[in-house]
Amino acid sequence: MTTARRLHSGASVIDAHDLLIYRVLLRDQPAMVDLVRAVLTPLGQARGGAEPLLDTLAEYFACGEVATEAARRLHVSVRTVTYRLGRIRALSGYDPADARDRFTLHAAVLGARALDWPRRPLPV
Repeated sequence: MTTARRLHSGASVIDAHDLLIYRVLLRDQPAMVDLVRAVLTPLGQARGGAEPLLDTLAEYFACGEVATEAARRLHVSVRTVTYRLGRIRALSGYDPADARDRFTLHAAVLGARALDWPRRPLPV
């Protein structure tokens, strides 16, 4: 239940099967914390903090890396989404359009959500 709350799931019923990936990701919590810290904490330098950029990445990945659909879901312009993706690339050094970087970013975003970062500080 805690994991589902941290993921901001709007569903009233969540199948435990749908949360298995988070159990895998968090099985080695220190490694996940290291990944989030290394990949995503630079996003905190952005104006407005890391949260809007994390939301953009989460929606971008959720809709199959389609910027127009991510923009619709976020209620922002496509230009805003592409700007944010550029900021993510500039701040983190990881390119959401590159297959190798995309996997790292996606895993880090899932881990950040499961850890409830940046709302809560990362464990030490």
